[in-house]
Amino acid sequence: MTQPDHAVHPPGVGRRLAALAVAGTVVVGTVAVGATPASAAPETIDGATLRWGLSTEVQSAPPFGGCNYLSAGESDGTQASYQTSAGDVTILKDGAAPTWANKCAGAASHAANQEVVWGGGSGTADPATGEVELAFTGRLSVNFYGGLVPFTVENPVVTVDADGNGQMVATLFGYGSSMEDPNVKVPLDPVPGVVVANLSDVASTGEDGFTVTPDYPGVEYEPPTGSGGTPQNRTSPGWGAWPSSWIDFHYETGLTSYWYSSGGTADPYKAPTALTISYQGGGGEPGPADGEQAISVTVPETAEPGEFLWSIDGDQAVDLGETADQGTHLQATGAIDPISVTDTRMGGPEWSISGQVSDFTGGLSGGYLGWSPKVVTTGAGAVAGSTVTSTLNGGGAGLSEPSTLAAAPGGHPSGTASVGADLDLRLPVETAAGSYTTTLTITALS
Repeated sequence: MTQPDHAVHPPGVGRRLAALAVAGTVVVGTVAVGATPASAAPETIDGATLRWGLSTEVQSAPPFGGCNYLSAGESDGTQASYQTSAGDVTILKDGAAPTWANKCAGAASHAANQEVVWGGGSGTADPATGEVELAFTGRLSVNFYGGLVPFTVENPVVTVDADGNGQMVATLFGYGSSMEDPNVKVPLDPVPGVVVANLSDVASTGEDGFTVTPDYPGVEYEPPTGSGGTPQNRTSPGWGAWPSSWIDFHYETGLTSYWYSSGGTADPYKAPTALTISYQGGGGEPGPADGEQAISVTVPETAEPGEFLWSIDGDQAVDLGETADQGTHLQATGAIDPISVTDTRMGGPEWSISGQVSDFTGGLSGGYLGWSPKVVTTGAGAVAGSTVTSTLNGGGAGLSEPSTLAAAPGGHPSGTASVGADLDLRLPVETAAGSYTTTLTITALS
């Protein structure tokens, strides 16, 4: 996604919110407005984001032990260690922060709808070759069997070469079970250099990121001699395996068979789901004029029967204009471009669209921005989310936390809706004159 540069206005000229960037996070890949010359040098990337739900099995309920669930930071599988945010790692469920009480909702039907959002990634991306190297800091814990078997993924690094092949590598640690008492957890030593995912045919432009499903179908795995591992089933449809080093680590946790086709009833749920890497490059053609901004959007495929699709409509410019002095605060208002939602799936399953902003450039809190969601055109069961007020207005977190834009209950009719929101930015009166930008990330879950 191309981030335009904006001039800083001196005091007295006026205070202007330059732009609001919008990035789609589901369906195919993102398409950036503007192109980067083929001769451009590798760009330095800061603030990259990794979003991933790992696998359908991770979104499921095991034969016993409640459900499998994600948590931020290091976990020992207990409620006391359960976190939804730790450093750059955030856990979302249906687009919002889960709770200990609702984390298992939907797991019985393999649809817990959890994902990790790993922010703060840094590294380089080459627009000419598509090569990418990004390092993320922090810990994600995967808690199997309701927390009886937790393990942690630490500091992943994602690389992609010029041929579109890549890997995610991280350090793994967690707990095994005591041979004397299976209910006693035995800490495992960290294992660095574990390949979490192998990536192929990555369609990276080196400009705004990519979405890819890690390798699994047709990948062979041989259990080490003497390990007692179940032989791989290579006859069932979709058979395959996660990377060998990832599976081998799980001989210590006892979870090896959850990561390759072993002939069990859970085989259809073991393949990894698509992951998305997004970031803003520094190159590209000149951006729009002062007060406007380039926007990255997801371009969905043509709707077919039985699909859930969404896209951002409009002229790709969100201009909140110049702030007005209201005495107690500075205010600017506007509206996001409408979002079109089409749902033709049988039975009308639930769906939701939410948004969250990063902090503004210059250190201004994203909580200063609020919105009032609305349904522009009814359809697909769309119901507008609740109004979120600016931190200066209501004392809450504003849009710095995930907030529902629109949602539909289960059993809604098929159709197409258009949803949007009026924006309300309120800044402290002492805010320095200048241009400020933030990124609004739109997430759709269904």
